[in-house]
Amino acid sequence: MLKIRIIISLILLSVISPCQTLISQEMVPPTPPTKVFYSVFIQSFYDSNGDGIGDIRGLISKLDYLKDLGVQGLWLLPVHPSPSYHKYDVSDYYAIHKDYGTLDDYKLLLKEAHKRNMIVLLDLVINHTSNQIKWFKEAVSDPTGKYRNYYVWSDNKADFTAEPFHWHAVRDSKGKQLAGPKYYGFFWWEMPDLNFDNPEVRQEIFNISTFWLKDIGVDGFRIDAARYIYPENQQDKTIQWWQEFREQAQKIKKDVIIVGEVWGPAKEIAPYLKGGMTSCFNFQLADSIRLSLQEEKDHYILQTWWQIRDIYKKQNNSYEDAIFLSNHDMNRIMSDIGNKTDKGKVAASILLTLPGNPFVYYGEEIGMLGVKPDEYIREPFLWNIEGEDKGQTSWERPYQSTSQTVKPLIFQVDDPKSLYHFYQKLINLRDKSEPLNRGSFQPFIQDNRQVIGFYRGFQTETVLVLINLSKEIQRIVSPPGIQDYQMLLGTHEVFKAGGGAIYLQPYSVFILNKNN
Repeated sequence: MLKIRIIISLILLSVISPCQTLISQEMVPPTPPTKVFYSVFIQSFYDSNGDGIGDIRGLISKLDYLKDLGVQGLWLLPVHPSPSYHKYDVSDYYAIHKDYGTLDDYKLLLKEAHKRNMIVLLDLVINHTSNQIKWFKEAVSDPTGKYRNYYVWSDNKADFTAEPFHWHAVRDSKGKQLAGPKYYGFFWWEMPDLNFDNPEVRQEIFNISTFWLKDIGVDGFRIDAARYIYPENQQDKTIQWWQEFREQAQKIKKDVIIVGEVWGPAKEIAPYLKGGMTSCFNFQLADSIRLSLQEEKDHYILQTWWQIRDIYKKQNNSYEDAIFLSNHDMNRIMSDIGNKTDKGKVAASILLTLPGNPFVYYGEEIGMLGVKPDEYIREPFLWNIEGEDKGQTSWERPYQSTSQTVKPLIFQVDDPKSLYHFYQKLINLRDKSEPLNRGSFQPFIQDNRQVIGFYRGFQTETVLVLINLSKEIQRIVSPPGIQDYQMLLGTHEVFKAGGGAIYLQPYSVFILNKNN
């Protein structure tokens, strides 16, 4: 899936011709305040009871760490009971997986997070269920019962020929495929898709969202596989469903947050922002950033951001963006850019200075590594050398992020030049700086593809961000009034300017500001 996504992104980026590299100098106006989110795979984060599996109470014990880092929102990967380690096939929507704790533990997490001014998003997986959920078991055992119509069935061979990988035969307890109608499961035979043409299914999902918003108190949802509610040739029905879902959710919590995983070109994502999602993850921007860091030249990061904005604002002028570097389905950013701390700081700087709500994948702040398969990008967080911290999880052997390949947090805390400290300084600067948090956006136009630069402004303060993507010193023409800027944060202590030019050290980042 990642290879397909990058190939398509390259195709989309390739349509930007050289004559289009100069983007508008229009200033994008300020936005409402934004937040930095932290994506947590609980199973790998921190273990409170010694079973080697991360749990909710372990996460609670580390909330002060996240607060010190500057985190203002948490997205917890699925927490419901599930037969799979990743828990993206839910067997009970009204409970917590026993390895993670209880509903009371989850309520305590919300209380403690809210006390620290952090909001919490529940990962909601409703395109499909587990085949171990009561609904599906009864759908199989009783073809005339109410749950049969909770799923999509067919005995039409033409359907199976057209989509051979998405239709699945019912299996017996030994895994033998049985004759009879097949059910639809877009992702896997153990993940049967729900039938959203059934009003009872729709009401069931409304009940689930009400339970988590009202009875438990979550602040919103991250929606998994949001574009697959209906088959892809019925996207209008899918978009209409999400508009209905949001209307129902807002009856419970007016300011509910709904972040959608909708991958595709911007023109296909944009309709989801019109009354459905409050924001969608910006995969195309993430791919542009990744490719730029790999090749050490700008692959139209600002142009990509700008073009997506132009498309989105036609659907919803007040849309919010969800920007990120990597997530639980992608190779970790540090593996793809060569495990270099200086390049990791460049990546962090791009993420945390652009407009939008940044999402940091757990361990990104210490430079954790990970290349697929998925278990290897969801490895235990490195708090210390293996075996030295009783809370460090051990459900999965750390194959790529080990204390021999990545400095554990305990050592980075003591190193003022570590990637962790840079993330901490940058996130906290972003929170305190109105221009970086919510300010206007305007590109700094120049013709050196090894450098990107842009302005963020709010009221009388202007911030200028300059980033050298390459391992070589880069020279660019100074913007007007550069002598009036002071350094807020930089990867290097010396900012070199003179003679109408700026000289940027290899992999350098400078965040400058001035008051008008």
